[in-house]
Amino acid sequence: MFRSKKLLISIGIIALLEIAIFTGMSLREALGMNFLLASLAVIIFWFVGMFKPTIVRRGNRKTITKYSAVMFIIFFILFVIAIPKASPLEQATNKTDDHTEVLDTYVLKSETTQKNAELASLSMNAKTIEAKVTAVTDGDTFTVKLDGKFEKVRLILIDTPETKPVQPFGPEASAFTTKLLMDNTVRLEFDVSERDQYGRILAYAYVDDKMVNELLLEKGLARVAVFQPNVKNVDQFRSIQKKAQAAKLGIWSLKDYASDKGYDDTVVAKATIQPTPTVKPSPKPTATPKPTATKKPKPKATPQSVQDIYYKNCSAVRAAGAAPIYAGEPGYSRKLDREGDGVACE
Repeated sequence: MFRSKKLLISIGIIALLEIAIFTGMSLREALGMNFLLASLAVIIFWFVGMFKPTIVRRGNRKTITKYSAVMFIIFFILFVIAIPKASPLEQATNKTDDHTEVLDTYVLKSETTQKNAELASLSMNAKTIEAKVTAVTDGDTFTVKLDGKFEKVRLILIDTPETKPVQPFGPEASAFTTKLLMDNTVRLEFDVSERDQYGRILAYAYVDDKMVNELLLEKGLARVAVFQPNVKNVDQFRSIQKKAQAAKLGIWSLKDYASDKGYDDTVVAKATIQPTPTVKPSPKPTATPKPTATKKPKPKATPQSVQDIYYKNCSAVRAAGAAPIYAGEPGYSRKLDREGDGVACE
C-alpha cells in the first residue's frame, strides 16, 4: 500500500514513543490515549494526502479520503470504548491540587497557631498556664517569661490609673502589683480571647490562689473595664467595685474621678488641698514675779506649718522617715522626684 518504508518507520518510532510515555499508566488509560492519538494521526494523514496523493500507491484523493474515514471511525470508536474515567492530565492536575490543598491547609494552620503556639501547648483543656513575672509596667500590665520568650500580660476586665503620665493612684497601683507579682510565678487563666490587638496576653492572674484582678478592685486601685468578649467575671467584679466605692477607697476617694469611661484628671486638678492651719499655743498665765528676782518666760516655738516642710535632699527625707513622698503630700518637690512619676525618694 505504501510506496516508501519511511512512513512505516515513522509510525514505528511514534509507537515506541507512546510506549515510553504511557508505561506508567494502566492498560485502559494507555489504550485510550493511543486510540486518540491514532485518530489525530489519521486526520493529519488525510490532510497531507489532499496535497500529496502520491504518498499512497495508486493513490488519489478519493482513495485517501476513504481510507482515512474508515481508520478515523475505527480508532475513535476504540478511543470512546477505552477512554479512562479521568485523563492522565486531569489526574496529574488533581494530584497537584491535592498536594496544593494539603500545603495550603498546613500553611494556614501554621500561621493561625504560630502566635498562640506556646499557649496552645501549655494551656490544653484547662486554659491556664503558669509563668514567672520578670517585669511590671503598671498596675494592670506586666511581663512574663513563657517558653523561653518574654510576653506582656494585660489583666482582663480592670483598668488602673496610668503612671506615664502620672495619674492619681497610678503609682500606688503599680507599686501594689510589683510587690505582689515581681519575680513570682503566677497562674494565668484565659477567657474567650487569649490576646488583644497589640499582641498582649489577656488573662486573670492568680498568686497563691488569690486573683490579682480582684485584689486591685478591693483596694480601690482599679475600676471595672468591660471589653467583649472577655466578660465571664464581670458581675463578680462589679460587686467588688461597689464595696470599694461605698468605702471610698483609693480612686473612689476622689469625687467623679473614676467612671465607666476612664479617669478624669481635670476633676483632680480642680480639687484643692486645704492647708493645715498653724496652731498657735494659747498664752499661759505668767506668775507674779517676786520682788527679789524677775524671770522672763522662755519663748515657745511655734509649730512648723505643714506647707513649710522642706527637705534638702532624699537623704533628709529618709532621715525623717518620710520616704517615699507622693505628689501633693507635704515636703514633695519636683527636685526630689527625679523620674517625674509623682513619687519622690522611692
